Amino acid sequence: MENTAAHASLVALIQHYSADHKQETIDQLSAILFNKDLTFLNRSKALDEWMASHPELEPLADVLFDLLMVHFLSEEMHEADYFDSPAWNEIEDKTLDKGSEMLNVFLYLSDAKDNEVEPHLDDFLTEFLLVGEDEFQDEYRIYESLIVNEDILDADLAGIRDVQKTVKLDTGLQDYFVPLVFFFQYAEGIADKGEWDTGLDHFESAILHTLIAFQEN
Repeated sequence: MENTAAHASLVALIQHYSADHKQETIDQLSAILFNKDLTFLNRSKALDEWMASHPELEPLADVLFDLLMVHFLSEEMHEADYFDSPAWNEIEDKTLDKGSEMLNVFLYLSDAKDNEVEPHLDDFLTEFLLVGEDEFQDEYRIYESLIVNEDILDADLAGIRDVQKTVKLDTGLQDYFVPLVFFFQYAEGIADKGEWDTGLDHFESAILHTLIAFQEN
């Protein structure tokens, strides 16, 4: 069995999203996401096919793709020039409409582990996403709600939801906003694990706990 951050995140995602989908679902998805005998695109296609037969889990499709991608990038060996290769260009071309902004968070947490850096929201925004640089203004626009609300990590759930209402729909961040803020509250020691669960829906709880699992494994 895979013993990686991505696998731990998968377990947390499924367990916190639905009481009806447990070990069998986790095993089936693990066999797709972490199957190194299949190419990345074949795994992506297999995930699409699996999701088509499990429509009740469709809200998790983008994050499942993110876990596939972060595992592929961080846990599987690639040649130094891989990201200039036709194979990688094909992956990029064929998966432009897949995944969510949580991929950036997973990649940041993976990078933080490699560099033995404790995760912090400001570090994520300024050092990883480089939102202050002119050439990264797309990232600034997506994460503007986190950038301009400097005290967001001190906010309670009601305050965070007020800010969530201002997040532009086309950023793809609105559905993930509350669990993302709560995750950084937890990572920075501002809140304790489980402190917020009663105020979150199943999707938000699943996203929060999958981020925590990724950080802690």
